[in-house]
Amino acid sequence: MIDCREAVRRMWAYLDHELATQPVTEFEAHLETCQRCCGELEFSRQLRAMVADDERSPAMPSHVRSRIETILAAGDVPSGEPG
Repeated sequence: MIDCREAVRRMWAYLDHELATQPVTEFEAHLETCQRCCGELEFSRQLRAMVADDERSPAMPSHVRSRIETILAAGDVPSGEPG
């Protein structure tokens, strides 16, 4: 089974549906036993929805949007500490 560090590393690819079958299976198996990573995944989903200009999402200040887009474009998403 993968650890939290590896799960967080795979999270954005998972949300983009860019993982192969085996890494998806390992990622989802990890989520079944790890509340922390489930929370990280939910946060990532909500963050993605806010950045996506969805009219149902609350407005995000332009400086916050710009900073998030810069981080996402650079691939420098913090992974946190393994749990």
